[in-house]
Amino acid sequence: MVKKTAVGTLLLIVMVSMVWAGGQGEESGEAEKVELSVLWFDDANESEVFLETMADYREANPNVSFDMQVIPFSDYEKKLKLMIAGGTPPDIARVTNNHVSMLYDSLQPLNGNIENLDEFASNFFESSLAFATNPAGELVALPTEATANGMLVNKTAFKSVGIDIDELSKTWTWEDWFDAMKKVVAENEKVKYGIGYDFSPHRWSTLLFEAGGRFLNEDADGMNFNTPEAVDALKFFKRLHSEELAPHSVWMGSEKPQEMFKSGLVACHIGGSWWINAYAKDITNFEWGAVRMPKRKIRSSVPGGKFIATFKGADNKEAAYDVIKTFSDKKHNEQYCRDTFNLSSRKDADIDYPSRGKDFAVFGEDLSVTPAYTAIDWKSPELNKIYSYIREQIVEGLLENQTMEEAAENIHTKGNTFFE
Repeated sequence: MVKKTAVGTLLLIVMVSMVWAGGQGEESGEAEKVELSVLWFDDANESEVFLETMADYREANPNVSFDMQVIPFSDYEKKLKLMIAGGTPPDIARVTNNHVSMLYDSLQPLNGNIENLDEFASNFFESSLAFATNPAGELVALPTEATANGMLVNKTAFKSVGIDIDELSKTWTWEDWFDAMKKVVAENEKVKYGIGYDFSPHRWSTLLFEAGGRFLNEDADGMNFNTPEAVDALKFFKRLHSEELAPHSVWMGSEKPQEMFKSGLVACHIGGSWWINAYAKDITNFEWGAVRMPKRKIRSSVPGGKFIATFKGADNKEAAYDVIKTFSDKKHNEQYCRDTFNLSSRKDADIDYPSRGKDFAVFGEDLSVTPAYTAIDWKSPELNKIYSYIREQIVEGLLENQTMEEAAENIHTKGNTFFE
């Protein structure tokens, strides 16, 4: 009886102590300490800039600290998957558009967890949001920086033959672009070709989307490639090679278009937005810059990028939601993209870059008119299974081993085998 009374008294003391301690915390305004595990990778200085960007948040929320783990990108996917499989996912992670589609089942939906999410998300490019939306229509990440395909030109070369490329490109079509390149190659002996085009189906698909085509059907559950629009894009690409405006040495050899552009041998380069940073360092012997993509049926880019997300099973989801939304707001996103020298995923971004701001703005303009289905196509695991096959079939058409109509039919048929 004495023992029971003693135990009861001890439990009462503990309970009173807990209530008193809780009350003291509330009265003193002390918030519970939260250490967020943050998994990040660097392309350059992104982890450092992330912490700098969030310095004001950490000052306003001294109870929240960041346990940063910066993993080399070559090991990043493996590390992330191991953490998820082991039941210890990070509270927050930087992920690529490929990671998002690969990890849909593990990512924590933001719907219902971030206040006014629809209104907040409306500030981002539709194509960026499409990457971050799972099959159930839930947003599972917020876009941070974007990547885009676009047109970089040797302005000096065009100017030498009397073409104001900045003015022409405001309204130009594929035919205007074709004629301008023909003139440069004919009249400027230093320029051997009109266009260096990356050896990449992703980069080639810029033409497909501009022609009004796409790889998949509207429901994204099958191919829709054997169309007049796809054939138009394929035939125009062949025409660029047949009339010696595109060098055979890239798609039918091993030459790199960016090296040809840097040396002044080609007048244009259709490549990714990351070349803005590279060319800013490497090109000093001529004036260059980004211009709008020329229009066929529409004007379009092809999107990609990075995102910030949290995971099912994460220990500190509430704090993670707060950090994710803060980091993705206009002020913090602009600071992060400026200091990492990246293109923003926000439509309303107004960034004062240290240099080349006009070029980033042009890529952003192209992204602003890019349909969401460009991302829906490229996040499809079935489409990505025929990535190399698409490239092979285009090369076979360029070599005239088959017609471009046959290439379109082969790609369509092969792709559909992965949807069966």
